Amino acid sequence: MNDNKVFALIDCNAFYVSCERVFNPKLNHRPVVALSNNDGCIIARSKEAKALGIKMGVPLFKVKDIVEKEKVIVFSSNYTLYADMSRRVMNIISEFAPSIEVYSIDEAFIDLTGIKLNYEDYAKSLRATILKYTGIPVSIGIGSTKTLSKVANHIAKDDEKLAGVCSLINFKDIDNVLEKTEVGEVWGVGRRLSEKLIRQGINNAKLLKYCDDRWIRKMMSINGLKTVTELRGTSCLPIQEISVTRKSCCTTRTFGRPLLDLKDIEQATATFARRATERIRSEGLVASSISVFLRTSPFDRGNRYYSNSSSITLSYPTCDTICIINNALIIVRKIFKQGYKYKKGGVLLSGFHNQGEEPPNLFTNTQKELPKLMLTIDNINQRYGSDTIQIASECHTTKWKQKRKNCTQSYTTQIDKLLLV
Repeated sequence: MNDNKVFALIDCNAFYVSCERVFNPKLNHRPVVALSNNDGCIIARSKEAKALGIKMGVPLFKVKDIVEKEKVIVFSSNYTLYADMSRRVMNIISEFAPSIEVYSIDEAFIDLTGIKLNYEDYAKSLRATILKYTGIPVSIGIGSTKTLSKVANHIAKDDEKLAGVCSLINFKDIDNVLEKTEVGEVWGVGRRLSEKLIRQGINNAKLLKYCDDRWIRKMMSINGLKTVTELRGTSCLPIQEISVTRKSCCTTRTFGRPLLDLKDIEQATATFARRATERIRSEGLVASSISVFLRTSPFDRGNRYYSNSSSITLSYPTCDTICIINNALIIVRKIFKQGYKYKKGGVLLSGFHNQGEEPPNLFTNTQKELPKLMLTIDNINQRYGSDTIQIASECHTTKWKQKRKNCTQSYTTQIDKLLLV
């Protein structure tokens, strides 16, 4: 076993619910859930909601009786608030660790290798600091590999006696811990793979740990072999401080109600294109390809099903919102067909280059001035709210907008939404 490496995983508890509780303490100790886009499925649950038997990912209508009977509080997802609270948590973590990998909106790995300290005391101090300055409770798992730190994190969440911290460093009976860990809870083992493993008699992490390498590689590929090697205590997955340039950026939404009119779909497409472009611009990227798709609902048996998509390759890579919207609208007019009730659409950008590293062409110099306008718009939207300045082709329609019946305010990002005390 490689005892030299030390990793910690910091995971925010029921993150979306915790964000809502920060600004409304009356929600503490009450069953609370947060919903996905269009108020469809449950994607975050307080422990009180879990105790009622509400499962992750279940459609809201399927648990409507429980929600009404037990007076479960339901929120629409407020992604602007959650993203800002995540940024605050990650900034605190970065001050505590020499290297950090932001793994998701509510999770981060840190590398503590070579630092001489009491890991549990360190984790408790970090946990207390995050709670003090953000109000977000976290669980911290510590292990000699990233996979084992994930296992430790599960234990920290499930065992209240541990007060949110579990360390497996120098733990003498790792196998006993792994035996109690279901194979589906192992990092990198998804639902389908766990079902395959269980059919082979491998239902916990200990059995997975001692499988033959050749069999693992055949069953789980090389990445699965790395996971198993990490369960054995040998680190194969280092901290990735610098994110790899993304291959694509997609903005897709289910419409709040079926759309029949091309004008409504054009407005939705313009908004999707703008948001995707803002995202790649914030990452210093330019795109050379645009794809748009439309489809009706596959579950609506009373209407004909239709799905189509198309792409355009740009003459030069760009992060100019106006250019990308114009091309997205060309595509949507091409794939749109009258007489269908469209339920979902999206815009995908790809073929990325870092800004300033685009392939040279005749029009490069003239296009370099355009991002200055976009940068000004980004700064205004960041200061006054994400949709303060929009492109004219978006208009201000509500026909395609998603259902967000119970969405709270953006308390931390818009000055007019600040809490009044």
